[in-house]
Amino acid sequence: MQQQGRSTWALGGLILAFGLSSSAGCMSLLHPVEPTGPELVASCRELPKCARDHVYVFIIHGMDPLDFANLEGLCKYMHDLGFNNTYYGQLYHTWQIEKEIRRIYHEDTEARFALIGFSFGANMVRSVTQHVNNEGIRIDLLVYLGGNTLDNIPADRPDNTGQIVNILASGCIWNGAWLDDAINEHETDVWHFGSPTHPRTLQILNEQLIIVASTVPVPAEPKKIPSADEPTPREVMPPAVSKNDAWDFLKPVSRLKELPADKNTDSPPPADTPEKKVPVKEKIAMR
Repeated sequence: MQQQGRSTWALGGLILAFGLSSSAGCMSLLHPVEPTGPELVASCRELPKCARDHVYVFIIHGMDPLDFANLEGLCKYMHDLGFNNTYYGQLYHTWQIEKEIRRIYHEDTEARFALIGFSFGANMVRSVTQHVNNEGIRIDLLVYLGGNTLDNIPADRPDNTGQIVNILASGCIWNGAWLDDAINEHETDVWHFGSPTHPRTLQILNEQLIIVASTVPVPAEPKKIPSADEPTPREVMPPAVSKNDAWDFLKPVSRLKELPADKNTDSPPPADTPEKKVPVKEKIAMR
């Protein structure tokens, strides 16, 4: 009976472990994403929606079946910023993501791509970037989160990337490497699983995605064509300029203008000139 009870507890433990591992994000609460600040949302919302809709973000997780690093929350954070074409997958989704990038590249001529990989997922996004390079596909933003096994070699810095971001946290075994020509960030106040939701990580992602979206050309607004139901605007004629006539004296004084002198009309009498003073002696002599 005692052995049967132990078997029952063991079976229950296996069922519980399987249930936890099959439920995505059950440990994500340990690394919550801080609420998106209104200033960050406003900075992204200032970009035209048509520009943000041409940015495709793919997030690949590492060996974290319980989502301890909360990459599902990171995906929702991207959606809150207005980047609706953000997708989140596991390691076994890598080949599907690569296939999807190829499809989008041929269907959307203005597509911009951002790949984000955490832990071993950083190795996967690196490999995807290398594979699509054969078809001339450019990855505008490549983000390594906790890519501790990457090294500062050309293979880990693919030349078909616009910008590489390398964010590392404190580690015990592997600490990663500083990459040339990349934005390197060392978050010493968190461990490996805390780097994806670190405030500094979110800030860098926000800034870099804005830069990527700003490269998308925005079409000019088309001119409005009046419909057939709208009345045709009438032509506005300039006000007529009336000529001066003999009845101008009836107009208000404020509307009178000085008329040019007419050569045929009599000129007005000259103004009175002051009388010339004659000495008294000359007056007596004249008498």
